[in-house]
Amino acid sequence: MQHLSPAWIAMAESLLIGLIVGIERESDRDERHAGLRDFIGIGLAGGLCGILNVPWLTCTALLAITTLVAIFRIQTPGRTGITTEIVAVVTFLLCVLTATPGLEWASALAIALTVILALFLDAREPLRRFFVETVTEREYFDTLRFLAVIFVILPVLPDGSYGPYQFFEPRRVWIFVILVCSISYLGYFLQKFLGEEHGLPLTAVLGGLGSTTAATTAFAREAGEEPGRSQSLAMATVLANTVQFPRVAILLWLAGGPLGMACVPLLAAMTVVGLAATWWLKRSIPAVTATANAVKLSNPLRILPAVQFGVLFAVVRLVTRGLTTEFGTTGLLASSAIGGSMDVDAIAFTLSGLLRDGQTAAWLAVAGILISLTANAIFKAAVSYSSGGRVFGIRVLAGFTAMYVTGTVVWLLQW
Repeated sequence: MQHLSPAWIAMAESLLIGLIVGIERESDRDERHAGLRDFIGIGLAGGLCGILNVPWLTCTALLAITTLVAIFRIQTPGRTGITTEIVAVVTFLLCVLTATPGLEWASALAIALTVILALFLDAREPLRRFFVETVTEREYFDTLRFLAVIFVILPVLPDGSYGPYQFFEPRRVWIFVILVCSISYLGYFLQKFLGEEHGLPLTAVLGGLGSTTAATTAFAREAGEEPGRSQSLAMATVLANTVQFPRVAILLWLAGGPLGMACVPLLAAMTVVGLAATWWLKRSIPAVTATANAVKLSNPLRILPAVQFGVLFAVVRLVTRGLTTEFGTTGLLASSAIGGSMDVDAIAFTLSGLLRDGQTAAWLAVAGILISLTANAIFKAAVSYSSGGRVFGIRVLAGFTAMYVTGTVVWLLQW
């Protein structure tokens, strides 16, 4: 009986898969097609083929089921589409998968795919309305381009460092391009479906968790192309950069050592001031403007500006690597300023390790964190002003100034 237990389990899972799909198909009575009993039979046939694990038998059964559903389809000319026929074949294969011995992951995967399949089948009308009536042709093609940026270009890029000082890392530069595109793409649809009042802040928070440099770059580009949204985009930029401080605190905690606790007063004060600056900028946005901007969204994806910022990212890395190589790390604060202009996280991990190993003082390590954050903010402020325009740049600079002046005062009081 113990040897029969896996077979019984496999057949029960096959029956479950047939039931799930069959009940969903049975509920759709608008068209004549296979129903609950048919799919239970298909599920049991697939389970038996999986248990026996005989390739020629599985192929024969699949051919027989395909032939039967094809004959049934020909005999019912009034039906539209072949969804049920395709689902019958998929159900058979899922049952073969869940019953095939030796695959520990097969059952969970097969049942999960069955549930997903049933959900998609049941959501036919909402999906049709969404993709036909809600998503425009431009949004669809930009989505394809966005997927190509991630899944077509990134995998073929070499994973190495090239050029003087090994500054050029193609995959890392392209990941930065992907981050910029992702924030623009995600922000477009969040604002489209949630409205600018709710979608833009959510985009800012997600962008701040991912990369504040990429978020600032994306918002600055949008502000340059749509000056009427400068105020709301400046608010989003300040909010995204405020999220950076809790993120750095979490990184320092993960890195271990005393630097995380030493930076709590500094990062907490800058977070509070950043949230206050965000609130102030949000209050300055006219309600009429915010409502009007919600329907003036541009294209969800523009790759060329993101590539241009990727080139800028590579140039800054060249300068940073060159200065660090030539002058060394004898000046901790200088190294923090140089490296922090593009990568605060790396500086945070480095300083945390130095303090943990007793190679530097706590006050100097905290100063290094503050300087790296400030250097990063200066770079982003320059991007904001040059790409987003005067109004956008001044508002972002005002928010940055409030945060970093507060941070400097807290550091002086603390140490």
